[in-house]
Amino acid sequence: MLDSNNVIIKYLVELGYNPDTDYYAYIDSWRKWYQNNVPKFHEYYDSLGEKRKLYKLGMAKRICEDWSSILYTEKDSIVCQNEENNKYLEKQLKKLKFNDVVPQNIETAFWSGTAGTILRVKNAKIEEEKIVADENTYYELVNLNASQIIPLVIEDGKIKDVAFVSETKIESERAYYIEIHELEQDGYVIKNRYINEKGEEKENSGVVKEYRTHSNIPLFSLLMPRIVNNIEDNNGLGISIFANAIDQLKACDITYNNFVMDYFLGGKKIFYNKKLVRYETITYTDAEGKQVTREVAIYPDDIMKQQWKIVGDPDATANDDPLITEYNPELREEENEDGVNFALNSLAFKCGMGKSYYKLDNTGSVVTATQAILDNKDLVANAKKHRSAVNDYSVGIVKAILLLGKILFNEQSLDEEDEINLVDKDGFMISEEDLKEQYMQEISAGLRSKTSYIMKFYGKTEEEAKKELKLIDEEERSNNLYLGNGEEM
Repeated sequence: MLDSNNVIIKYLVELGYNPDTDYYAYIDSWRKWYQNNVPKFHEYYDSLGEKRKLYKLGMAKRICEDWSSILYTEKDSIVCQNEENNKYLEKQLKKLKFNDVVPQNIETAFWSGTAGTILRVKNAKIEEEKIVADENTYYELVNLNASQIIPLVIEDGKIKDVAFVSETKIESERAYYIEIHELEQDGYVIKNRYINEKGEEKENSGVVKEYRTHSNIPLFSLLMPRIVNNIEDNNGLGISIFANAIDQLKACDITYNNFVMDYFLGGKKIFYNKKLVRYETITYTDAEGKQVTREVAIYPDDIMKQQWKIVGDPDATANDDPLITEYNPELREEENEDGVNFALNSLAFKCGMGKSYYKLDNTGSVVTATQAILDNKDLVANAKKHRSAVNDYSVGIVKAILLLGKILFNEQSLDEEDEINLVDKDGFMISEEDLKEQYMQEISAGLRSKTSYIMKFYGKTEEEAKKELKLIDEEERSNNLYLGNGEEM
């Protein structure tokens, strides 16, 4: 976790930056919930002083997983107006495993508040202050969570300059890699620095120390849940989707633990008087090395050992107390299930998914109620906001790919300023047929163009869509001409 004493922060201060560090304690707390291991909550001591662990549902991670599934699928695609961009991206996005990167980083952003993706250049050279590629040069997508992102300059609520940090090794020595992206008058400058655990700068001959892109398009893209960060002094980073639902996460684990413990402790018990027990004398050596002799009860098998419990005075008679008494505890399945479902409903509501998104079924598993999703107005409204953030994040990655394609690999036909969209071919939160009908109604009312219909449902560029409409128009005129000739004959 980053703090004011961290060598990375001290190094950035020496460079003239003034990063805020208090916020990283929140991120560390969210990480523990995401990892389903919160030390002071998920462990406790029983009446005998023995440490116990809470049975837990792990809903923090599940919430993030489900938001990722809602907001992105492999059917989604990037569409540019420039056809050369589309051809180039088809190869590059597949090579960079874009369809794996986006859903993973949605999950990361939703637990840590922010996910970052850097387009990092490998094996390039600098000639006359320009970055130059050869046959060994390539670029890759590098993904980071909020604990590795340090905003340096924020303008109008948007992070302009940023440092990305990660651990590495130089000559078997532990080191920190700091990659600074700084926007200057002529565009972004990328600075690569390495420091050891003492904060001393180290050389890495295999990495370009500094280069300029001469463009204001960043080689990084940030994703945050589209909700207002209500933590004061948040240093520009986003907020975890469950940051304001910690009490609800606790309720889920407490009610689930109670459910499980009812089963764990709910076995049938048979209490019987010591008078009925056969004993055997055993001798053993205790922890201090002393010989100890004691009597132990002899059970026929493990089941009897679990069910039968010795009580009473061995000298008692049948007239004093019953010699054998059964105890059959109630498991309270219905009450426990209601308690867990109440906690799940509260959690889903606080995380923007509506109150009926989750349900504990009769197998003890947490399932998603499909119909509840379709009828869930809260979920649809919030998902559309988050989807907008995913679109901006994806377009940011694509613009960086196009920029490097042009300046690094001399693909001059590429246009990083092109209009780019993340197309939702599923019809987001609505069936494709219903969405098509909606488009047709809007076209009939003059509120939408036929071009947009073809682009949306056939994944065409604007140029391709207009060509298609031109062909349709020509065919209609040809058919009308043919029909007209036939009528005259």
